[in-house]
Amino acid sequence: PRKGRVFADLLEAVSRVDPEMRVRFTSPHPKDFPRELLDLIADRPNICKSLHIPAQSGSSAVLERMLRGYTRETYLSLAEEARDRIPGVALSTDMISGFCGETEQDHQDTLSLMREVKFEHAFMFAYSEREKTRAHRRFPDDVPEVVKQQRLREVIDTYHENLAERNKAESGAVHCVLVEGKSRRSESELVGRSDTNRKIVFAGSALKALDDPTEESRVPSVGEYVAVRIGADPSGVTLRGAPIARCSLASFERT
Repeated sequence: PRKGRVFADLLEAVSRVDPEMRVRFTSPHPKDFPRELLDLIADRPNICKSLHIPAQSGSSAVLERMLRGYTRETYLSLAEEARDRIPGVALSTDMISGFCGETEQDHQDTLSLMREVKFEHAFMFAYSEREKTRAHRRFPDDVPEVVKQQRLREVIDTYHENLAERNKAESGAVHCVLVEGKSRRSESELVGRSDTNRKIVFAGSALKALDDPTEESRVPSVGEYVAVRIGADPSGVTLRGAPIARCSLASFERT
């Protein structure tokens, strides 16, 4: 029997405080995703459908040296289950290139994992030795810097290739966007984030309310939600779209 409360209990309680307030959490360990947590995220409209699950490497041998506590296979199984149980979920990760003892095959394992998961976001770095860490004490920093940078370039290129494929599915999609402010490039445009943590730019025009079309049109304010349809041929990390109406999480969920 389960003893005490678990993270899913806390997340469930937080999500009930204000059904119109988005809840987002970040950087959990891959071992901390029981099925009940995935199902809760799928069930609650105000729990964001974006999961940051740091992989660090796609090689089981490297993961063992890092003491990550999971293998390539268990990580891939978690990513598959998350996509199956949470429709439309976006996955992000951290990747390190050139960790101590990383072979070319280890690197290729990382590239193949990225191609299988097709992350929507990724934070990618070359390994840099830090004093007083286990890696510093136990393993020589034996991957040449030029090799680290070349492998990192390949990891970044693979991410962008995968993102281009993901973006094809975004064309015509409608997102509930939380307005963050004006676009840095244009005073006439607004920028916000989708449920899946994609940054979306759209025209700052006067809009009706989705659940009350008789309400007077006005420009959305920071902190409001807007239904936005993504344009054709989206590219890059930031998407562009056309605003449809101001909305609430509840009214967007009903459409």
